[in-house]
Formats: sequence, C-alpha cells, structure tokens
Amino acid sequence: MDRQNFTTLYEASGMNDTQEMPGLSGPSAPEHFKAIQDFVKVVSPITFCLGYPLNWLVFYIFSRSKLKTTSSSRYIAAIAFVDNVVIFTYFMTHLSHYYNVPVYNIYGACQFLNYFNCIGIFLSIWYVTALVIDKFIGLYWPVKRSEYCTEFRAKCVTVLFAIFSIVMYHYLLWTVGNKVSGHTTLCMPYHAPSLMETWSFLNHVDYVIVAIIPYLTIVILLGLIIVKLCTYKSNVRQVRGSLRGRLPSVNTEQEFKTMPLVIAVAVTTIALGLLFNIYRIFRIMDQNTHTVALCFYQISFACKFFSYVMTSESFRDHLTMLCRQCIYHGPGIPLCRGHSESEPTTFISVNQQTHSSTEDHCIIEGTV
Repeated sequence: MDRQNFTTLYEASGMNDTQEMPGLSGPSAPEHFKAIQDFVKVVSPITFCLGYPLNWLVFYIFSRSKLKTTSSSRYIAAIAFVDNVVIFTYFMTHLSHYYNVPVYNIYGACQFLNYFNCIGIFLSIWYVTALVIDKFIGLYWPVKRSEYCTEFRAKCVTVLFAIFSIVMYHYLLWTVGNKVSGHTTLCMPYHAPSLMETWSFLNHVDYVIVAIIPYLTIVILLGLIIVKLCTYKSNVRQVRGSLRGRLPSVNTEQEFKTMPLVIAVAVTTIALGLLFNIYRIFRIMDQNTHTVALCFYQISFACKFFSYVMTSESFRDHLTMLCRQCIYHGPGIPLCRGHSESEPTTFISVNQQTHSSTEDHCIIEGTV
C-alpha cells in the first residue's frame, strides 16, 4: 500500500499536500486529471459493492463446504477475508476524499484505518505467495506433499502471518494522526522528528516485504510451475499415444488439475498490482498514471471471485449448489453439513414390502 495516497501522507522530501491528495484537485488541474478523478470516484463504490459480497461468498464456500479439507482452500478463504478488510478500508478513505464524508473526524479512525489496511495488504500478498509455494511443493516434491501441504499447516501459516503483521504495523497507531487543512481533515504522520523518522524507516521496510520479496517469489515459482505443467502435458500426450506407458497417479493428476486456479490468482495479483508497486519503489510515474495504477490495485482485491469461477469446476459446482439452496430452501440452509461426532450414529435398512394396495413402503429402522 502507498501510505501517501491511502492517507494523504507525505514524507519529509518537499512534497506538498496537493501533490499527494488524489481526491483533491484545484481549478488549475488539467482536464484529463479531473476526468481520471471522476472515473475513480465512480469505480470505487462499484468495486466495494461488487467485491465485498463476492469475497464473503468465496470465503463461505472455501471454509464451509467440502472444499475446506485441502490446504489450498484454507489459503483462498484467508485471502478472501483479508481482501475484504482492504476493500473496506479503501472505501472508507474514498468516502472522505471524494464524497466529503467526515470519516477522519471519528476518534481513532485515522490510525485504525491505516493499521488494518496495511495488515490486510500484507496478508493478502503473502497468502497468495503461500498458496503458490504450497502448489510448488506439491508439484516438485510430491513425496513431501502429505507432510507439508496439509490443512493444519495451512492454518498455522495463516495464523503466524497474521500475528507477524499485527506486531509489524503497530507503529501506525502512534506515528500518524489527524491534521485539519482548510475544510479537510487529513491523516498524516506526526511532525515530531523522531516519529517521522520511525514512520519513514518502517515504511521503506514495508516496501521490501510487500512490494519486492513476495512479488519476486511469485514470479519465479510461477515460472517454474508453468514449466512443470507444460512438461506434464507433453508427457501425458506421449504416454497416451504409445502402446506402453504409465499414466500419472490420481493425486498427481488432481494436483495439476487445480493449477489453473492458482495460476489465475497469482497472475491477477501480479498484473493488477505490479504497476502500482513500481511507483511505490521508484516513483517514476506522473500523478495521472499513479492514480490509475492505484485504482487497478484496489480492483485486484475485488476480482478474484471471477478467477475462481473461470478456472475451478469444483467452485462452480458448489456455487451452483449454494444458489439452488438459497432459492429453494432459503439462505439459512448450510451448504454442506458434515457429520458431527456428538450426533448418534444411525444405521439405515430399507425393506421393500408389498401390500394389497400394491403400494411400496420403505421401512426405515434407526438404531443408536
């Protein structure tokens, strides 16, 4: 996340407030800049209204259905949850910048919106990275798959990342605050030299652990996964075309079958966020390009649902099942009810009996 544009912050490098406030444009602003601002003003609420419920739908399916038994599903459910945190915090900021809603007038809103936005962005990119690593291990070290790519380990990874982010970004709770500029309440670093230095240093650390390391990891591993996938497809064609040969195991075939989903999520994350992160690191783009890049970056947190629909047959099946249940039985019916250990075990026997009425009756006997 770019602190300067999320909270209209500025570093002690001579940047004035107007340069860093995407929602404020003076009468002398170029016409195309105003057009971009109007575009973002419209896209932001659409992104929130569309992405927020869809992410909750993804979270529900991957955490409550039969899909939850895999490690990949745990990562995807976690991604959907933290993406909604990011979408919500960005939307609150846009309400302040573009619609003059006094969000920052609420006590603590400045600090906590920053805090949860940073946590959400950190967790989102690292959960995607963990998902790619999980699939990479399953492809290149299938023997280790049952040891490292488990649901329990996925839960541990998500919890550890969450704890790290909570500790890492606590500095935002005491280094930023409100500042009234004219009729606008801004959220920016405190001007105390020690606090400004702390904020600036940790902000640069954030560049490395959010905009550099995970992106490089995803790109490298994704390239290796695609190479492995192409090799697998080539080998399968050769085996099926020959009289002798051994097809891959069911587990290996299932692993490759889920790869399009992982590739789609990783490519979407990289493609929509790369331009914005390049600006964060090098600051080589003008304000117009940067505003558009920020808009696409925010969209990346709301559009993963469509990647799942296009690439995962299992997700489509469970989504269809959920829609049918909501239509015919109401939204209160769970998607998949598993067997509870506390419930008595019921053995069912069905005996067909014929009476004078030639009507078949099924006698169901339940024993505890």
